Amino acid sequence: MKTTGWLGALVAVRVRGTRIQAARERRSTPINRFRLIRVHSRPFVASVSWFCFLAALASAEIIDRIAVTVDNQVITTSAIGEALRVAAFLNGEKPDFGPSARRRMADRLIEQVLVRREMELTRYPEPPSTEIEQTLSQVKHRFPSETQFQQALAEYKLTQRQIENALRRQITLLHFIDLRFRPEVQVQESEVKQYYETIYLPEIRKKGVTPEPSFEDAQDDCEEALTSQLVDKRVDSWLAETRGRARIEYDEDAFR
Repeated sequence: MKTTGWLGALVAVRVRGTRIQAARERRSTPINRFRLIRVHSRPFVASVSWFCFLAALASAEIIDRIAVTVDNQVITTSAIGEALRVAAFLNGEKPDFGPSARRRMADRLIEQVLVRREMELTRYPEPPSTEIEQTLSQVKHRFPSETQFQQALAEYKLTQRQIENALRRQITLLHFIDLRFRPEVQVQESEVKQYYETIYLPEIRKKGVTPEPSFEDAQDDCEEALTSQLVDKRVDSWLAETRGRARIEYDEDAFR
């Protein structure tokens, strides 16, 4: 499976050195911890119960809220938090829930909404389950045992199903990007050679790799890297145009 660097702009997951960049839309209205209270029929008891209910409602903790609206679709604070935890888990990092990190993730989820909308219009198929299982297996191989994998999930307040869903979304996006944008990109051998001389070789020399790979040996790698860069630019341009047509509104209080 070919990949593009653009997915790193979504949610990054390092699997075999490839960045596989997750949003899940959840309930759009605030969720309250309290259930409705049965009010007794006697007037005094009813009034006391109703007063207590209103007091509890006023002090209840809102555990979900709309953070962003994209036309008629919403991204909740819980969706942003889950995406941050998933990204941190897959990258082996500590989650960052700071305002700037939440804002960046919200932007990534907006992009996923726009891409998903385009995929639905073109009826793009989901990837086979075997590919999801293979990628999940690669993630699990980072852990000495299944027990430690499950323990790590618990530490990040995640489930295996959430990881599987995130991987499915990202792999689907990768396939879609390859199908939608890669055919538009054609590189000439002269461009590949220039990339080899101006970017590839300096990086190799900085790392102290010897002997230096010849152009013939590195040509395929250079062509793929250059193609990915050009695909990224195409995707970025399409996203900017698509965002410009969408009505996107942020609840700034959700990012404070």
